[in-house]
Amino acid sequence: MRKTVALALFTLASIASSWASPTLIQAGPMLGHASENSVSVWLRLKRGALVKGTALQRGVATPVSHWQDLGADCHVLRFTGLKADALTQIDLQVERAGSEPEKVSLETRTYPEPSDTGEVRLAFGSCSKISQYPKGPIYAAIEKEAPHMMVFLGDNAYFIVADGSDKHFTTTGPVGDWTTADGMRARHLMTRMHPDLQGMFRRVPSYAVWDDHDYGPNNADRTFPLREEALYVFKEMWANPSWGTAETPGIFSHFRCGPVEVFLMDDRYHKYSPLEHDDVSKENGALWGEEQLTWLLEKLRASTAPVKVIANGTQVICKDGRGEGHQTEAVGEFHRLATTLAEQEIGGVVFISGDRHHSEAMQQAQPDGTLLVEATSSPLQQDQDPAVLDRHHVNQIWGMRGNNYGLLTVTLTNPNEGTVTFETRDATNATHVVAGKPCKTTWTLSQLQYGEH
Repeated sequence: MRKTVALALFTLASIASSWASPTLIQAGPMLGHASENSVSVWLRLKRGALVKGTALQRGVATPVSHWQDLGADCHVLRFTGLKADALTQIDLQVERAGSEPEKVSLETRTYPEPSDTGEVRLAFGSCSKISQYPKGPIYAAIEKEAPHMMVFLGDNAYFIVADGSDKHFTTTGPVGDWTTADGMRARHLMTRMHPDLQGMFRRVPSYAVWDDHDYGPNNADRTFPLREEALYVFKEMWANPSWGTAETPGIFSHFRCGPVEVFLMDDRYHKYSPLEHDDVSKENGALWGEEQLTWLLEKLRASTAPVKVIANGTQVICKDGRGEGHQTEAVGEFHRLATTLAEQEIGGVVFISGDRHHSEAMQQAQPDGTLLVEATSSPLQQDQDPAVLDRHHVNQIWGMRGNNYGLLTVTLTNPNEGTVTFETRDATNATHVVAGKPCKTTWTLSQLQYGEH
């Protein structure tokens, strides 16, 4: 175990030194959670370094209002009291005794105020083996598109055996990155320090949920012995709005951007499914767990957003009968969610997901004809060329293989009137065309609303 951890840390140092000379800013900076009046920045500093910063909007400079030490020399700076939907330049200066000061700037926009009209562009994706590849061109495409946010949907860093053997990249076994917190942290940082991510991180606010490969070994669930360590390390690595609740630990949270509310779900910390355990069936298995599902239902009931995006590491309405996801592991949870949505007429729900190393658009009709829709994007980076997906099921509209990111565009011209569009984009920012058909689907908001069918 010590040998594996030492190798992981040595590899991290070797990769980092090949990308850039050692600096006071050792990883990041990365834009994190934003709102209509605030912006957060994550970064990892050399021990003993201090950072000062200002947010500049229309000639007015606002200093850092909060500085949170996350541990492991990682920090989050928060700028508050900003104007909504405004170009915002973040200027940082890092100082340390005996070193030359370092300056860096980031440029983004604050979110539009909560509303029932407007346009929001949400980029998302999963399954990025960026610490194992020299290039990640998809991230430059996201930077160029400059969406309101980027949501990483799990397997954002791949925990592997990492012992230099023929099975170096294996994601399961008694020993690997998942064996210690130091090993997990090193693998996360290898991903975070990749140069192709830097441009996107400095322009697009980024959020994350996890899946098995950035939580533990393959298919890991709540029985994973180091789940507390995994949670602690994940919270060091991201600047999400919050983490679970006081009563229920986990990585779940929610936030608003204009007419869209996003719900970040935790499909690992509370998971217990029939794929790994004989004492449970898919009818009573858990991906989210009772407490998290209750939290989600309460937040959906309270939401005033016309579009509600539920972001999950694994798929929710996929019915191909393979792999992880609600239809194979926790169909009872899904039925409770779907029933509540129908009974209380909570419309505008869109699921986004990853995990499967393919992408697809899906829809499933509720009893009255209202559609529940899902957009899956995977992988962000695994050297896959575009191809038709050869797995079909009743809820699938189209499917594709190949490196991509998903783009969800919500356009509401009037209250309760507009569209939700999902497409996959390639490294040139073009919509994929596979077998002569664009990988793009548009739903009208009325299709997602109850009482309009």
